[in-house]
Amino acid sequence: MKKVCLILSVLFILLVSGSHAFGMEGHDHAASASSFRIDSADVTFSLDPETYQKETTPKVVVSLTDPMSGAPIYDADLYIKLEQDLPMNHSSQQMNSSSGDMDKSSGLDFGETMDMSSMTSVVNLSSFKKLVPMQMAGMFAVEYILPENGEYAFTLAVKSLAGKTYTEPVIYGGKVSYQAKSKAPYYRLLFVLSSILISGVIAVYVLYQRKSLRMESGQKMNLLDIPWLRKFLKSAWFQPVFQVPALLVFIVIMAAGLFDIQQGDRNIATLLMWTIWWAAIIFTFVFVGRIWCMMCPFGAVQDWIGRLRSMNRDFPRPMRNIYLSSGIFFVLTWWDSYSGIVNKPALTAWLLIGFFVVASGMALVFKGRSFCRYVCPIGGLIGIYSMFSPLELRNKCLEVCRGHKVKECIKGTDVSHPCPMSETPMTLDRNNYCNFCSECIKSCSQDNIVIRFRSFAKDLWVSSRGYLDEALLAMVLVGITIVVTGEMVAPWHGWMDTVNKLLPFDAVGIVAHTAREKATFLFVMSVGSLIIPSLLLLLASFIVFKGTGSDSPLSLKQTFVQFAYMFIPVGLSMHLAHNINHLFKEGPEIVPAVERVVGNIAGSTVQPDWVVAPLMGSESIFWLQMLVILIMNIFSLYAGYRIAVRYYGDRALRAFIPMAILAVAFVIINVYILGQPMAMRHTHGGI
Repeated sequence: MKKVCLILSVLFILLVSGSHAFGMEGHDHAASASSFRIDSADVTFSLDPETYQKETTPKVVVSLTDPMSGAPIYDADLYIKLEQDLPMNHSSQQMNSSSGDMDKSSGLDFGETMDMSSMTSVVNLSSFKKLVPMQMAGMFAVEYILPENGEYAFTLAVKSLAGKTYTEPVIYGGKVSYQAKSKAPYYRLLFVLSSILISGVIAVYVLYQRKSLRMESGQKMNLLDIPWLRKFLKSAWFQPVFQVPALLVFIVIMAAGLFDIQQGDRNIATLLMWTIWWAAIIFTFVFVGRIWCMMCPFGAVQDWIGRLRSMNRDFPRPMRNIYLSSGIFFVLTWWDSYSGIVNKPALTAWLLIGFFVVASGMALVFKGRSFCRYVCPIGGLIGIYSMFSPLELRNKCLEVCRGHKVKECIKGTDVSHPCPMSETPMTLDRNNYCNFCSECIKSCSQDNIVIRFRSFAKDLWVSSRGYLDEALLAMVLVGITIVVTGEMVAPWHGWMDTVNKLLPFDAVGIVAHTAREKATFLFVMSVGSLIIPSLLLLLASFIVFKGTGSDSPLSLKQTFVQFAYMFIPVGLSMHLAHNINHLFKEGPEIVPAVERVVGNIAGSTVQPDWVVAPLMGSESIFWLQMLVILIMNIFSLYAGYRIAVRYYGDRALRAFIPMAILAVAFVIINVYILGQPMAMRHTHGGI
């Protein structure tokens, strides 16, 4: 059954990607088409051909239909004028009426009728061209010479419509993009074909390795049995080969953030950091756990400084948890929503510089990677999400570890260092703090280390330990992903206005509108992420505690802690879905940003084309998000059931049902929010 589900999921993803690669997407095809409404008609404005072709005179095509019946409108007297315009904001193809009170993002019509009194004005139509009826009913067109590709402002004048004649022409203004045909579909096709080819090669190689190792069906492969991989992991340059390039990239980000253009959607610092790195790194947690921590520049600096000169003090015992790192993550997330870090290159650079300073200072005082484990703002988040990863490092045989007295994996050897995360393979039963640095592989004289694949999310129900700090963070992540994703959808401001009216600002003397907005968001984010999810889990835990009888095997606190782990896939699903939108829609923006930097260095005056096609259209992205939500919800429910069976035995169903209801409720909220139109990262903040 697992294999069937996996195959179907892969086929679904390839089908969605492939359909868009071949141009079968229903949305986001071209910016040369716009829809709006004038009086009693739905209007579609487009250019034919949609893309710029040298020595070809395009046609302006206007389609008129009745908004109620959808029937074509034959009777209309239309005039059009186009003028070259400054480049549009590439993150939003927006149509605006001449009165300035229309806001139709992405050309979507929400069924509102224009205020015709504000749309009439005295206008000279001598420079306009008259649109003439085409053979197809309700279609009007005229050839219009557009000298070059670029952005154009159009003005549509309507003298009569559907039998109604206006005293003065009704004017509608908007913008249209007329660009050369994008190569994005070919890149998408190349991506899909490459993915199929690479996955096939990997599958064949795995089968070959299993056969060469004479493994039986169902036996798990130890990746360290592959000679070249074992040699690579045990080599002295295993970490530096990843750490040095990553450090150089972060240096480029800091330099660009400080000295390049201070525009978030043009500067490679903000695009690399928040659109590419942060959106993509979430996927590494899912598939390879904390492997990013192995190559992280902040961790590398700690390693190098700590090995040269350090007091090697233990981190204070009361702070050996993830409360501090979780608190910093919450503050930074709120700060981003408050001030827009993702839109400010210099602030992004100073933030990274600050982390380098703190990490270096801690390396001089404390042993190992204390910053990574206890202070890094995403350290706790990575640990929680890494429990979902199918890749694990464990001991082969616990008895071998118990019988071996030297414990090189803890002390280090001449060719290895002690575990920087203060873990030991003997007690390692989950992925939270192992970053695959390979130091224990180098040092273990008993060859008792194994790296293997296992079921996704297995740590959630097999780990022998559960901690309150991790349980609370799991619930905070459920809430914070909902709030911050909700902040980026269209109905958000309406929701905030409602909350604003309910809060007693007058009583506490907060009068300024901006101050009220900031205070409202801080309240919503704090309550929505820090309080409500945990309270709901506490309520469900109380129901389980009472429903399983007076001899319940877990206390109320233990019930809360153990079942909190089943909600990790819920928060992770929203994190993935949220960043899928950013990565596939905004990721291509890095191409013109890099072109601009390279051009400036080379002294070129040619500006790149900032209108870039997304890697996926809105419809494909939505269904991919829904697939992620569905799969993660299945894992959440399965983990909850396994936890219930583990502790409650024949009473498992009574323990599982309240938790399952809560998990499904969170998923319904996530699906509703993702179904709303979402803004780009460089318009709003984002997790």
